[in-house]
Amino acid sequence: MTLHTPAESLAGAAAELLQEHDPADLLLRLTQDAARFTGGDAAGLLVRSNGGPLELLAATSHQASHLELFQAQRDEGPCVDVVRKGLAVAVTGRDEILDRWPVVGPAIADAGYSAVHAFPMEWQGGVLGGLNIFGREARPLAADQTRTAQAVADMVTLVIVQPGHLRADEIDRRVTRALGGRTVIEQAKGALAYQLGIDPADAFDVLVERSAREDVPLTRIAEDVLHQAQQR
Repeated sequence: MTLHTPAESLAGAAAELLQEHDPADLLLRLTQDAARFTGGDAAGLLVRSNGGPLELLAATSHQASHLELFQAQRDEGPCVDVVRKGLAVAVTGRDEILDRWPVVGPAIADAGYSAVHAFPMEWQGGVLGGLNIFGREARPLAADQTRTAQAVADMVTLVIVQPGHLRADEIDRRVTRALGGRTVIEQAKGALAYQLGIDPADAFDVLVERSAREDVPLTRIAEDVLHQAQQR
């Protein structure tokens, strides 16, 4: 089935992760979707394994494969920059491409591309690789296209790091951990409701609002509330 929207693509990928699937096939389709949803003409993925050199993971065409491999060989280019700095890259116009990457830039321009966009594949404080999108038209991406491309890069990361099989006891351990976090939140909600003399529903809203304001996970906020309650 052809997926026509970013939401459908990401939902389809998430559904496949819950079943037996072919990672290589899924990664290629996500890479193709990234190009299509951003108006790009080609895309590729470079990743690093065990601290080694960047390697080609997927590409939408032979030409894109060549450009990705050339970046890895020369240790220069948009994906290389993304992996080094962990920040998205956006370069438009032949002159800017040539100026930024003296060796790889000419290869990108000679291939007919006038815009390059790359997005980090982040995982727990590190960067596994980069999603690179090439465009023949020298134009920046719209804000929604940028968000979509990063969402695809994030999904690609999940496809890579997801374990193929988990034992039943490991699944039980993870479920228990999730339930434990929910228990802490419920206890904190009750403690806060008692302290402030408010309804538990309002206490939950207070927890959520504080989590958003301080940019701290809800479970950690709940643990702080319980710790403060125990000190009284």
